[in-house]
Amino acid sequence: MREENCNKNKISWPKTLKKWFTFKNKAEDFHADEFNHRDYDFYDKEVCIINKNRRRERSSKKYAPQVRDVNDYRIFVATWNVAGKSPTSSVNLEDWLHTSPPADIYVLGFQEIVPLNAGNVLGTEDNGPAKKWVALIRRTLNSLPGTSSELNSDFEGSKTEKNPSFLNGPSSCSMRIMKSEMGNPQPRLTRGYSVNGYDPNLGSLDDDNDPDSIHSHLPYCGGNSSYYCLVASKQMVGIYLTVWVKNDLRDDVCNMKVSCVGRGLMGYLGNKGSISISMSLHQTSFCFICSHLTSGQKEGDELRRNADVIEILRKTWFPRVEGTKDEKSPQTILEHDRVIWLGDLNYRIALSCRSAKALVEARNWRALLENDQLRIEQRSGRVFGGWNEGRIDFPPTYKYSNNSDRYACDDIHPKEKRRTPAWCDRILWYGRGLHQISYVRGESRFSDHRPVCSIFIAEVESINRCKFKKTTSCSSRIEVEELLPYLHGY
Repeated sequence: MREENCNKNKISWPKTLKKWFTFKNKAEDFHADEFNHRDYDFYDKEVCIINKNRRRERSSKKYAPQVRDVNDYRIFVATWNVAGKSPTSSVNLEDWLHTSPPADIYVLGFQEIVPLNAGNVLGTEDNGPAKKWVALIRRTLNSLPGTSSELNSDFEGSKTEKNPSFLNGPSSCSMRIMKSEMGNPQPRLTRGYSVNGYDPNLGSLDDDNDPDSIHSHLPYCGGNSSYYCLVASKQMVGIYLTVWVKNDLRDDVCNMKVSCVGRGLMGYLGNKGSISISMSLHQTSFCFICSHLTSGQKEGDELRRNADVIEILRKTWFPRVEGTKDEKSPQTILEHDRVIWLGDLNYRIALSCRSAKALVEARNWRALLENDQLRIEQRSGRVFGGWNEGRIDFPPTYKYSNNSDRYACDDIHPKEKRRTPAWCDRILWYGRGLHQISYVRGESRFSDHRPVCSIFIAEVESINRCKFKKTTSCSSRIEVEELLPYLHGY
């Protein structure tokens, strides 16, 4: 019997190693809701017509600035290390995801959605917990407040949160605003958010023994604009990144691609690393990076985290598809117009546990941040040069004792690992056109990390259809008039 087991192990290990050494990073390898495009895509149709005539193409470029609008879109970004726990129906995301008004885009990143043991790192990927998180997020987003009975209170900003204990501060509010209206902005809400109950087709979140209890088929995305669509989700061992958009924006999202970089065991396995999602909304490109960097609080561990960031920036790649309209799409992270990095970056506070705890109790965030490794490394120019982070005005998010508000740096439970409190969970952004209006943490005791979320207003360029048609019509008339003398023999 023992010989049989040994033989099995000899067979399985080469297969496992082959799986990782021959791993191919496919840009289109992600999950999304099914949907139907419009019968006519305005941009494709018009550009196709223009490209048939070089003179008309030059004419359209002349008028390009006049046919473009800049709109503001609200993006909710969140990161949470869930410590290898699978969600149950008792996990409440409502006060985490419900903002007033609701966001246009939700970018939700997780770390350790499965335990980081050898079986999960080297073996077959366990996507059961990911399905449960998707079901929970879908249920929460599709029960957003905003029906006709609640619109007035949301619009005026008078609606209060049900359980303010989940977040330690109120979410800031903003609406999508036309740039031409910025002088006298009038908030515009998309009306008709429905309040739907739990979809029985998604299965039970409590059934931990059956990972397939939540059906693996993807829901149809279409119809009522009150729903949110999953436009991309990707898992790499314990890292999981999902992007959701309002249903009425789905046709305006294109060029979806993913890129994974492993930085774990042997420098490339997926227990540490990043998942990046590239997409375009109208004429503006976005890149969202969810990462879990090298852990450890020993001196010098921060340099390994720096190396992770450098390698992620170097190796993340979004290949272009020849013969399609993404021939000029960005291929690296920093080539995108708007870039947001979220995750468990694992940078620690370079103080003793006792000193850090005393400063936390005094709520002396400034003194703590002076010893924050990320800030130190960034100031020195060794990592995240040119990146921005909002003001941190909340307690460190790691490490808490199980199901408590107590940091795991006391000797109350000798079995627990002692860790100096730290802001491991961060959200940063790069480039122009992103304005952060909220940066807070949640207070859920589900994990030894507290979730962190941020709200951004992103500037997005789009083509004004009416102006575009007028411009192309005008350029056509000019071309005809230019040809008339030749037709009459002058």
